[in-house]
Amino acid sequence: MTAKKIPEIIKITSRKLRQDMTEVEKILWEKLRNRKIKWKKFLRQFPIYVFTENSGLDRFIIPDFVCKEDKLIIELDWSIHNLKEIYLLDREKEELLIQNWYKIIRFENKEILDNVNNVLGKLILNFSPPFS
Repeated sequence: MTAKKIPEIIKITSRKLRQDMTEVEKILWEKLRNRKIKWKKFLRQFPIYVFTENSGLDRFIIPDFVCKEDKLIIELDWSIHNLKEIYLLDREKEELLIQNWYKIIRFENKEILDNVNNVLGKLILNFSPPFS
């Protein structure tokens, strides 16, 4: 699949999300940035194009964090994600990402606040094994 040009509105939205990170996102970002975990490069609030066969429209999803090398996405959930509409939207986006070969790991904000090192341990288990 060829790379899709990111629409300006998506670029603006991503930029705004990076500028307005939550405290929990900041905590996790400090642990992920600069290849601190297994030498993996993470991007924050980076738009991902997902192919949607039935819509015919370009669609971009902006996850909290992504390791493009491993096609691994980290999503952080807080209380709003328990609302039915948000929950259903999250599942729809998750399904599109899975169809495009991404693996999604979800953590609740409380997990990061209570024990970020435990979260990092769970995260490390999800990286692709190196080639032998």
